[in-house]
Amino acid sequence: MRPELEIFRRSPTGPRLCAHPVVFVHGAFTGAWCWNEHFLTYFADMGFETISFSLRGHGGSGGRDIRSLASIDDYVDDLETVVDTLGQKPILIGHSMGGYVVQKYLEKHTAHAAILMASVPPEGLLASNAMMAFSQPDLFLQMFWLQAIGPHTLLRDRLGRAMLSSDVATDEGMIYFGRLETESHRALLDMAGANPVFLSPTDIPPMLVIGAKNDEIVPSEIVQHTATRYGADCILVDHIAHAMMLDARWQTAADAVLGWMKENLADKTEKPGKQNAA
Repeated sequence: MRPELEIFRRSPTGPRLCAHPVVFVHGAFTGAWCWNEHFLTYFADMGFETISFSLRGHGGSGGRDIRSLASIDDYVDDLETVVDTLGQKPILIGHSMGGYVVQKYLEKHTAHAAILMASVPPEGLLASNAMMAFSQPDLFLQMFWLQAIGPHTLLRDRLGRAMLSSDVATDEGMIYFGRLETESHRALLDMAGANPVFLSPTDIPPMLVIGAKNDEIVPSEIVQHTATRYGADCILVDHIAHAMMLDARWQTAADAVLGWMKENLADKTEKPGKQNAA
């Protein structure tokens, strides 16, 4: 039985720019709250219907008592549940693990467009984890401890700097860091190679892959590789950290996404493609 999901919606506050709603999929350790700080309202103000939701076991969604058993396929089911309420093909925006969930969703479904933000690549976490373990063993170890004990204050300085730029206000950054929670062990195993993405470039909707030039968690080389793999557009944003939607320069990332959407999606005739799987 699918758990009840925490869902937030915002209607366009001005002229509707596109008939297709934007669905935001959060990454590991977070919840819908990470989109609600800035992106949900900002994109609604720019003419989009916006939806954010917490994956099972995260935020205010059900399933917290068995969160460690949730798989990536379970998270895809959660995304399906949300999309089924819309009546339109969505524009999917997934961050980090959420980008991986979007890719897995597209194996069997279609969308109006997909935007992968600092996303786990289709091959999973092995390459990025190996790069981190070799070049930044201290950060690699702190990621391990985040999963083991949660957002302990002893982890904040180093891990916090990897997630948010240093000019985020201290109190604000501490609030964000304190809201993190451990991730499903099974989902992490899935992204470590147990459930790789099988998605052909010929099967994807219009796609943007966006990342941070100096991201220490999903390096720019990984972002560029993902874009090349799918033949997608690629944008690298400077002076911003991994948690792009919460960073002090969040609007730079939002405007880059919005500019791509206006150029590629607004008032465009929908291209024929796969129908949603039954």
